[in-house]
Amino acid sequence: MNANMLFAKLVQHLTSYNDAAVLWILLKERADCKEIGVSVNEIASLQLCSTVAPKTVHRTIEKLRQMGFITVRVQHKSKTLVTVNRGAVLELLNQPLPERLPACSQKTFPFLDAWNVQLEAKAESNDQPSD
Repeated sequence: MNANMLFAKLVQHLTSYNDAAVLWILLKERADCKEIGVSVNEIASLQLCSTVAPKTVHRTIEKLRQMGFITVRVQHKSKTLVTVNRGAVLELLNQPLPERLPACSQKTFPFLDAWNVQLEAKAESNDQPSD
């Protein structure tokens, strides 16, 4: 399992890109090991490269709290303090997913083959020394 696969599994289990992205970031920041201070704006702009709005991150944090995946403490005029419930996340990830889902499928098909050829050619051209 690597970080990309973890994210894909979170997306499949939570059926929400936003929920998976915010939870993944909290795990990456080790909030399952210690309480961390987070800023909704930092998560939205820095961690998620402005692909998710700050208001959406705020709603997602509340949703993850309600689902039991995180504990949240808000301090006045300070960052939000968050702890990930590691047990709840592991329980979620240990639930089997159907092999037909995109994150689980081992299927190959012509589009993937063509894309892989293109990626290999690009990697080879980047590896060749320039004059």
